[in-house]
Amino acid sequence: MAAPFRTRLAVSLGLGLGVALVVVALTPRLVERAEWARALHAELKTIIAPLSKPEITMLALASGVAEEIFFRGAMQPVLGLVVASLIFGAFHLGPRKAFPAWAIWAFALGLLFGIIFELTGTLWGPVLAHVWINQRNMLFLRRH
Repeated sequence: MAAPFRTRLAVSLGLGLGVALVVVALTPRLVERAEWARALHAELKTIIAPLSKPEITMLALASGVAEEIFFRGAMQPVLGLVVASLIFGAFHLGPRKAFPAWAIWAFALGLLFGIIFELTGTLWGPVLAHVWINQRNMLFLRRH
């Protein structure tokens, strides 16, 4: 028998929050230590820096919600966890397919988001993680 929805929701949100906190904490360290992260940071900064905080928040909400509904909610049940995560990673190759390390990072996060979805049957945790990561990392881009 499946756990009650409230329990699954709480687990999903808790796992999503945990993933988000770790990723957001790792971002400045990656930019500091990894050439691929510095290059990605420089590329994305030109796009993100002119945006206001409300615009960044709206972009984070729209992209996080839409990507989770599409990749986890629609693709994963049909194609499976690994294939949906591979496609998610491929969508993060960046401009001119210049960031394969970012695609690998996105693939790993896609796996984590997908596992949360499979364990709990709800997208709320992956959506929370994705939106929080996008919003905090875009604000980091804007400031640094």
